[in-house]
Amino acid sequence: MDITSKLKDLKSLDIEINELKELLYVLMSKNDLTDKHVVECSQRLDELILEYQKFKNLI
Repeated sequence: MDITSKLKDLKSLDIEINELKELLYVLMSKNDLTDKHVVECSQRLDELILEYQKFKNLI
């Protein structure tokens, strides 16, 4: 995998993270913090952030 491909993957992760952040904000504003959807979105966001950090360290 070349550097250009890695950077595109990193950018895709960044976009997905930002979209999830926005979704989580909306979910939190309309639901309880223990709501199933809020929790699942938050967990997915955490996973993506960790993946982003690991991937970034490889570049």
